[in-house]
Amino acid sequence: MTYIKEIAYYKDDRSEVPNRDLAKKLANDNNKEGLDEISNYLMDKNKSIASDCLKVLYEASYINPALIVDYFDTFKTLLNSKNNRMVWGAMIAISSIATVGPEKVYEIRNLILNKIEKGTVITNVHGVYAIIHMAAYDVYYPELKETLFELQKKCRPVDFAKRAESMKAVIRLEDRESFVSLLESRKSELSKAAQKRVQKVVKSLT
Repeated sequence: MTYIKEIAYYKDDRSEVPNRDLAKKLANDNNKEGLDEISNYLMDKNKSIASDCLKVLYEASYINPALIVDYFDTFKTLLNSKNNRMVWGAMIAISSIATVGPEKVYEIRNLILNKIEKGTVITNVHGVYAIIHMAAYDVYYPELKETLFELQKKCRPVDFAKRAESMKAVIRLEDRESFVSLLESRKSELSKAAQKRVQKVVKSLT
């Protein structure tokens, strides 16, 4: 069976529904052959086809991230694409891979940090998730601890509470006091709703 014909482009569907449906089907069936076929189109000259295929792969990774680890090198290449859609899609995929294959993602941490700083909001958000996922592993936490603090420190007020909520699970006991101090230092910049969310994080860490 050919799976490429199931993407939104070939269904003449402007929504993402066909891509999500295909991703769910392939992931739930652990259909590596189908995912391999889809991955072959990530560099297609037709941007719509390439974009749809990237969507299928990162949607599949939400169900089983291990299924897309083999395509890591292509995702890494796509981080330097001139097409922002491909950049942030690749970053979502890489963030998922970081949960199961952190050693691969760790090797490109500087590239990820560069994209966090210079990329779109979606690229930034999922780049930070990639760092957080890696820091969840004991072997990488010591190296990434300062990066976590710096990312929280530089975070936009609108995203500050959500990022704090994401980071709290990986902050080690010995660093909780410092992290709480960082959160407290920026509370005055936040909306009342965000302040309440941050305060909940603080309580969970103290």
